[in-house]
Amino acid sequence: MTMSLADVRTMVRNISDLDATDVPNSIIDDAVKEAFQRIVALERRYPRYQETYTFNTVIDQRAYTIATIGDIREIISLVDTSSSGSRLTMIPYDNAEEIWLGNTDTASRPYFYALWDAALHLYAKPDAVYTITVRAYRNPVYTWLSNTSEAIDLDEWFHVLLAYYALGRVYQRQEDPELSAMYMRSFEEGVAMARRDLMKTPSARPLLLSGGRQYPTMRRWLQTLGATLGN
Repeated sequence: MTMSLADVRTMVRNISDLDATDVPNSIIDDAVKEAFQRIVALERRYPRYQETYTFNTVIDQRAYTIATIGDIREIISLVDTSSSGSRLTMIPYDNAEEIWLGNTDTASRPYFYALWDAALHLYAKPDAVYTITVRAYRNPVYTWLSNTSEAIDLDEWFHVLLAYYALGRVYQRQEDPELSAMYMRSFEEGVAMARRDLMKTPSARPLLLSGGRQYPTMRRWLQTLGATLGN
């Protein structure tokens, strides 16, 4: 069941039989925010936060600030979707700065990327405008804290559990350790169960037994820029 912050407040007060004088909105809201952040901190790849972004490269520009692309928490892949494009391979920034320097740092179609200082760095530097598609997980939004009728930005499996956490804090404030512990335990057990189900590997996904796959981008680089390294 999808819930808003107003719904959580109502549920907490209905169960605890405490009114807004006994438990101000600020107490419930702080507890819900705390529970929300605890759940978000458990995983970086909740399905709800999947997003796809695009940006265009600039000739001779290597670095692209991630915040200008989207409110991204974790990048999964970059794909050059222009003509003759390919999926870019992520490499360590340290390795990239050892290879693309001096005479080898010539502009061409980028086949690799690295992450550093909140920016994407493309290798090689683009020699033309290429359209790059970014598959990523976004950061959660907190507008539901001010717009109390807006759905909370979590998978709905977690919504009722936010009320349990708030009840745990309310009874802690009421100096009722038994009820506080009971609701905190219900919160933790429910989060663990929902998390397992949401992050479960799809049944149709094949099992990969070898990590030795060679990507087309590696071969292309060896045929182009890599071929000049021995000169």
